[in-house]
Amino acid sequence: MAVQSVHLPPLPALMAAPAGISARYLSELLPAALPAPWLTQVGIDPQRLRGDEHYRVPLYQAYALLEQALAAQTDPLLALQQARQLSLKAYPWLGLSLLASTDLGTGLARLIELEPLVWDGSRIELSVEGESASLRWLPLHPIPPAVMELALAGWVLLAPALAGVPASGLRLGFAHAARAPLAAYRELLGTEPLFDQPETALHFPAEWLRRELKLADPSAADWVLAEARRRLAEGPLSWRLELRLRAACFAALPGELPEAAALADAVGLSARGLRERLQAQNLNLRALQDEVRRDAACRWLRHGQADLAEIAQACGFSEQSAFQRAFRRWTGNTPAVWRQARVG
Repeated sequence: MAVQSVHLPPLPALMAAPAGISARYLSELLPAALPAPWLTQVGIDPQRLRGDEHYRVPLYQAYALLEQALAAQTDPLLALQQARQLSLKAYPWLGLSLLASTDLGTGLARLIELEPLVWDGSRIELSVEGESASLRWLPLHPIPPAVMELALAGWVLLAPALAGVPASGLRLGFAHAARAPLAAYRELLGTEPLFDQPETALHFPAEWLRRELKLADPSAADWVLAEARRRLAEGPLSWRLELRLRAACFAALPGELPEAAALADAVGLSARGLRERLQAQNLNLRALQDEVRRDAACRWLRHGQADLAEIAQACGFSEQSAFQRAFRRWTGNTPAVWRQARVG
């Protein structure tokens, strides 16, 4: 049963969206010295992040981690500095597909097709008009400016090494305002971007699409593409299953979370099929639902004026005492102490 309260703000739509980012990619973006508590504070499992190749970190958690990291730094372009360390190993199947391409145009087409293997933040369109080619980023969900800069930085920084094209020939535009002096962007990216543009896009000469890739090895193209496309096709019931179940649970809040049978139906499986999939991926539905309650409770404690009884009911607890015990188990603190430390 849904819970109605004027004190409970709606949860962000992103929490109820099956949107995530590859743990492998996110790990490459994070500084090696990142404090482990930062991960757990936003709900990210450090062990799974480093050791589970199928782990897909929910975007709302990844964005919260970036926000936390930026708040602790004086340099607003910290994430871009980390992006300079990226290599093709950060994009396992995308990187292999790119290396199996003979020219930049073919490689870009394959990267666009397979980018959902990396994250679910946006889709990319490639267009050619006369002598100019453009890559346009179309957000599927609201994307923080720092994340959008990071997404484009990988393309900008890898292109010169792969195709022998000068970064100075790229024209980069962002729809958001600049977050640092333009000279700082130019030093990091090799080109000076424009801001407050009608769209976020990367423009370059169309003839670059015919440039041969310097590291190309097309001998494995058929196998690489077949395997990458297989992984992409199996995503809904494989590496995206956890995200889809989590999203279905968030969509039911405030109120009781769906039972296993309802969740199985939501992802197009029988109850038995869902059990088998969860077992194969070493996932526990009860633990996943606990994580949903934890993240929703933390959101409502930090934002809004709901009292503990309202939040307990909104998270599906029949008694406030049960909610308080669960919250202490999740965070090590009572809800009241946790809220006081973050809200004041």
